Amino acid sequence: MLALRNFRKDQRGNFATIFALTMVPICGIVGAAVDYSRASEVHAKLSEALDAGVLAVGSQPKMSDTDAYKIVNDWVTTHLGPEYDDYWQLNSVKLGEDGTVLASASGGVDTMMGRLLGVDEIPIDTTSEAIRSMGKVELALVLDNTGSMKGTKLTKLKEAAHALVDELVTATKEPKDLRISLVPFSQTVNVGAGYKNAAWMDTSARSSVHDDIFTKDNGTTYSGTNRFTLFNNMKVAWGGCVESRPAPYDVEEAPPSSGTPNTLYVPYFAPDEPDDQYEDKKGKWHDIYNNNYLLTDAVNKTDKEWKGKQGNPAKYASKFGGKSGTTADLSYKFGPNSGCELQEIIPLTDDVSTSSVQKIDDAIDDMVAVGNTHINIGLQWGWHALSPNAPFAKGVAYDDGEWRKVVVLMTDGNNENTDNSNADNKNNSVYSGYGYLWQNRFGNFGSSSASAKARTDALDGRLALLCENMKNDNITIYTVRVEVKTGSSAVLQNCASSTENFKEVANINELKTEFMDIAGSIQELRISK
Repeated sequence: MLALRNFRKDQRGNFATIFALTMVPICGIVGAAVDYSRASEVHAKLSEALDAGVLAVGSQPKMSDTDAYKIVNDWVTTHLGPEYDDYWQLNSVKLGEDGTVLASASGGVDTMMGRLLGVDEIPIDTTSEAIRSMGKVELALVLDNTGSMKGTKLTKLKEAAHALVDELVTATKEPKDLRISLVPFSQTVNVGAGYKNAAWMDTSARSSVHDDIFTKDNGTTYSGTNRFTLFNNMKVAWGGCVESRPAPYDVEEAPPSSGTPNTLYVPYFAPDEPDDQYEDKKGKWHDIYNNNYLLTDAVNKTDKEWKGKQGNPAKYASKFGGKSGTTADLSYKFGPNSGCELQEIIPLTDDVSTSSVQKIDDAIDDMVAVGNTHINIGLQWGWHALSPNAPFAKGVAYDDGEWRKVVVLMTDGNNENTDNSNADNKNNSVYSGYGYLWQNRFGNFGSSSASAKARTDALDGRLALLCENMKNDNITIYTVRVEVKTGSSAVLQNCASSTENFKEVANINELKTEFMDIAGSIQELRISK
């Protein structure tokens, strides 16, 4: 019995020894799983941080590899935190000519249990590459062509616009995936005289703003006066410019409809202003009004005041035989097209084939500087250019997930409505796409002369609404403010889709660089692997 008990004791001892020997690899395997789980966690966090770092570099202007290395290194360090300091190192960051950013990092995680199997460290290795991809883009270039752009500014704008177009065309793999529109603006826009009979033009004088400049002394309107008829009577071709639609359609994209006349566009028609003159201290006579281009105001003896002299449509009954040359203010040409000396809008191209790009490039070259600054009018036509609805109906549907709609808005000034310098000018303004100040088309000023600030504030208020409405339709807006030393940049900052999308350019020579930065931003940055 004793021997049997001893034998049993020996069996238990052998089993314990065998069990202990068996548990060594089992514990090692379980521990290794824990170690590898820890290594996988570190690898995932390092990869995620490296991706963020290369995207951060790719979203900034061109830089050296050294600067890019520092940015990525700082980015990864910040994202991982001190807890992971001993686990990684950044090996390299390389920038490609095509805007790619390639970075690699490596490291290792010390094992706790895996060393029982002879594994002291689990290595980590990861790379990240950010590449630029255009995707499908509809782009509207809304460019300031006001009188203050004359000379070097306009030359530099043309260079910058060409460079932006060339950069995007080069980056586009399929010509049909990029479509571009050009919208030059001043205090109006020129849609092109070829649209005279378009369904969205107010050919029948039905809009409320069509005849409201044609008034008697007592303010009574010559109802139904048709501007196209007056152009025909004078044997003067309509220049192609249009006026802003009345509120609320001046900040909306509502398609023009004959059923809602105020959604239609009215041809720009600058009235013949009174012949009144004043004598200066040297005995020289000057016109009180800016655009006095007909030889006489004597068409109705009952209209003896400025509004009646200016507003009687009977003046335009025969062939134009008035003044030639340019006006004293803003150097417009005299006549009903005064202020409409702009390059025509180029609607969205169907693609960026050679002929399409040439059309855009030619129009950029043909831009001229003339007029006042009404940003609102230019931006609304930038919206129309991208819209699937009339007037142009060239854009894809707003809910087309494959396409992005982008506006680049550039101006060298604040919104303004010029007050004629002569105190006897009862219009209190130079004619523009918003008509005269007393028509109250962008604010309620009554018949008084509002300050320059009040006019700018009113225009800016309309612009703010316009920007929000466009962004609500998923239009990405970039705004560029060039050499503006007065007024606030807030309205353009807020108009931009993000803080990074607003560019303050202190010197016109920097405009090309900023446009190229925008071109890079339009090209979507994504991680390739």
